[in-house]
Amino acid sequence: MKLYHNPMSTCSQKVRLVFAEKQLDFESVILDLQGGAQFESGYLELNPQAVVPTLVHQSQVITESTLINEYLEDCYPEPSLLPTTAIERYQLRAFCKEVDDRLHPACGVITYAIGARPGLLKKPEAELTSLIAQIPDEEKRRHRAMVIKDGVHAPIFKTALAQYLQVLNFAEARLTVTPFIAGHQLSLADYALTPYVLRLEHLAMGVVMTRYPALAAWYQLIQQRDSYQRAINDWLPKAAVAGFIAAGEAVASEIQFPKITGHPPMT
Repeated sequence: MKLYHNPMSTCSQKVRLVFAEKQLDFESVILDLQGGAQFESGYLELNPQAVVPTLVHQSQVITESTLINEYLEDCYPEPSLLPTTAIERYQLRAFCKEVDDRLHPACGVITYAIGARPGLLKKPEAELTSLIAQIPDEEKRRHRAMVIKDGVHAPIFKTALAQYLQVLNFAEARLTVTPFIAGHQLSLADYALTPYVLRLEHLAMGVVMTRYPALAAWYQLIQQRDSYQRAINDWLPKAAVAGFIAAGEAVASEIQFPKITGHPPMT
């Protein structure tokens, strides 16, 4: 198996966690996302959306991290990362949909408004404009330009942060009654969420976790797993992490955290 990925990418981390939990090996191809490697023609032939990760297995191309993880579960069912009951499998899939539909887009806005922005602003204006123009999705292109220009003061930032916290609220509610997101067994849902809790840490926003004691306790348990070490810590570039943290600390006093009540409906 060949995995095209990036060490800091949340979706790449999510897939590597499943690889590690199942003790599967892969050939690694790292893409420099800030350098625009995802827009090169050879990669676009594999993944026209210009995102990571992409898995190539037995000459088949599999994209979208949630679908990659389901594919790995189908191909390598032991150890199982699916709950045993129908309702818990529904809860897993419903939560993963919330991650894909709400949490991941919000994370993109927050990450580029804080962590990626300083490095991107150092690029020549023409190069930066070209990078943004190559993003296939029009809305994502518009949001990317907004947050690179205005950072945490972009109107979309406040919306994204509220959306992020709503999904964390739901995770907290789940984890107060069950040890894992989809019930009593570690599942794909837990590894879908893990990178987004880590991202708060990397953006110097760890204070958010004081709102979520059950989520914080769950995260500590996840971090203690060998799979976390092999999928996350072994890959993280220290300089990039330090840069993200410094960028987060620089704007921490400018971020207003909204008060979020309730959680999004799981439909």
